[in-house]
Amino acid sequence: MSAALRTALALYPARYRRDRGAELAEVFADTTEGAGRLATAREALDLAGYGLRMRVGLTTTALGGRLLAVAAPLLAGAMVGLSALPGFGDSRLLHVKWAARAGLHAPWGELPENLAVLGLAVVPLLIAAAVVTGAWRAARVLAAGVALLAAVRLGFAAVQYCDFGQDYYWFFLYEATALVPYLLGGAMLAAAPADLLESRGRTDRLLVLAGAAAGFAVTRAQGGYDTRNLMDGWWPLLLLLLPLLLVLFAARDRLLPAALGLAVLPLTAAFSLFSLWEQVGGMWRLAPAALLVSATLLLAARLLGGGRRERALEF
Repeated sequence: MSAALRTALALYPARYRRDRGAELAEVFADTTEGAGRLATAREALDLAGYGLRMRVGLTTTALGGRLLAVAAPLLAGAMVGLSALPGFGDSRLLHVKWAARAGLHAPWGELPENLAVLGLAVVPLLIAAAVVTGAWRAARVLAAGVALLAAVRLGFAAVQYCDFGQDYYWFFLYEATALVPYLLGGAMLAAAPADLLESRGRTDRLLVLAGAAAGFAVTRAQGGYDTRNLMDGWWPLLLLLLPLLLVLFAARDRLLPAALGLAVLPLTAAFSLFSLWEQVGGMWRLAPAALLVSATLLLAARLLGGGRRERALEF
């Protein structure tokens, strides 16, 4: 057994590997017999990718995979709604202006960040267009690109603000939370099972429009990323919990409301985490509350899932 095959099989759950490991190895050997290194590597990556999907519950038959497939057009729309008509005090608008004016004449050290800024302003529109036209493969590739661009911006922000010292920690968190919708939204759309994504014409167009309206609404509710409009009190917590409660509908197989909650969650998480961090005075103080909320939601999901399994046994 080759090292590539062993590495790929190691990603599968142990029980599945015991039951089907020999069969997978045999199919892999037959498929790659006489193939070149590139083709063998591609087959190994495909095999590893499916094993990873099984690990995290994102296969075509798993609840997580089916939920992401329903949420995909809503996620595409939500990223457009986030990017639409930023406020005059919105730092994103200023960054886009600076990057556009500099163009390719910017210093080499700033060019990757400028390209990432412009990419995050344009690529979400291309994703929505790809979904509307049924080009799901292009949409997933572009979504992965959005997550990568956001990671590039996050890396540059870390380097920039670390050089300035601890006094700029606030600014780094401001930039980091602003990138959460692109990091999570892009990653979730890219991770949606390709076999479940098919062109549904008018339905996809309506879902993209609904996602854009929801994304725009929650962005305006928070006041954009203008620091003068950061919310205090209970509003950040409500904006964080409401989408999470909608996601719990998935435990009852009601995927559409759950998908809507999942689509706006990256946006509300970005707004809420930053505002809550400011109110409590640090991430470590926020951690116990976050753990408590997570445990409560997991318990609720288990209870709802248990009720669904009991009904299935009755029939």
